[in-house]
Amino acid sequence: MKIIDAHSHIDYITHKIQPNVVGTICCAKNESEWNLMCNMINTDNNIYGAFGIHPWFLSDVKNDFESDLKYLLALNSGYMIGEIGLDKYKPNMDKQSDVFIKQLDIAVNFKRTVFLHCVGAWDKILHLFKQYKKSELPLIVVHGFNDSENILKNLLENYNVMFSVSNIKYINMIPDDKILVETDAKQNVILSELVNKISDIKHNANMCEIIYENTLKVINNG
Repeated sequence: MKIIDAHSHIDYITHKIQPNVVGTICCAKNESEWNLMCNMINTDNNIYGAFGIHPWFLSDVKNDFESDLKYLLALNSGYMIGEIGLDKYKPNMDKQSDVFIKQLDIAVNFKRTVFLHCVGAWDKILHLFKQYKKSELPLIVVHGFNDSENILKNLLENYNVMFSVSNIKYINMIPDDKILVETDAKQNVILSELVNKISDIKHNANMCEIIYENTLKVINNG
């Protein structure tokens, strides 16, 4: 069994802690983590980096953060973008939207996988997606999805998405080739147990291999 944690953070490097986990995708929360994550990646080939600004952490956003992000992406073709998005229940939605749009534009231009955070704002996210041709949008990893079945179907039908899950809530609705597993740095999520549950529900003994291959596609930017 080989598993890559498809969404964690720099304070929980899953493959150093959990059995059967051979890699960790680390998503930055703000620009202050970017240099540290670069150093971590340079010393551990099993850490994969996504660089971005999370909507909860906008207080220290620099006016020129886009140039710094572009520089990092140009430096390494394996770097991804995340965790970015919108959260209806956090302050300053206008600023959230501005920062998100700038990062999404960069992801489109660099053709890099995006790790998406969305809480209560799917109407805004889907409206923004429609500003691009569907062929322009990169692979979108929808992290911790917890909204309606209709939105899930919309995403599957219209966009190049995968779903990074830490529970089995919608697992029967997600095609096998769209499933990833994540801890989101939560220590109570044991990925080998989660993969086994998904295998049982899907009646597919090959789910571990499928999820692993799905995650490699993410790392390779689709």
